[in-house]
Amino acid sequence: MMKTNFYSSDPGEDLSIILLYEILNRLDNFGTKSQSKDLLDSADLKQIYNLSDSSIYRLRRNKKIKYIKLGGKYYYSRRSIEDLLK
Repeated sequence: MMKTNFYSSDPGEDLSIILLYEILNRLDNFGTKSQSKDLLDSADLKQIYNLSDSSIYRLRRNKKIKYIKLGGKYYYSRRSIEDLLK
């Protein structure tokens, strides 16, 4: 069984809804390349936003970005990243 941890700096926002939305989005786009993902992994953050591993870790540790941990891998809310960088 996969270990799941949820975190949100805003108690009103439920990351499980974001995760379910991402699953539904992937099912809708099955067989096609999705242009915009709602959840990004660390590799996506490094490539898209030019962030280092230590910067990502620091943002996560200081609770500046919303994330979910599934099976040892972190996924981040795209909206959380974009709001932070505005």
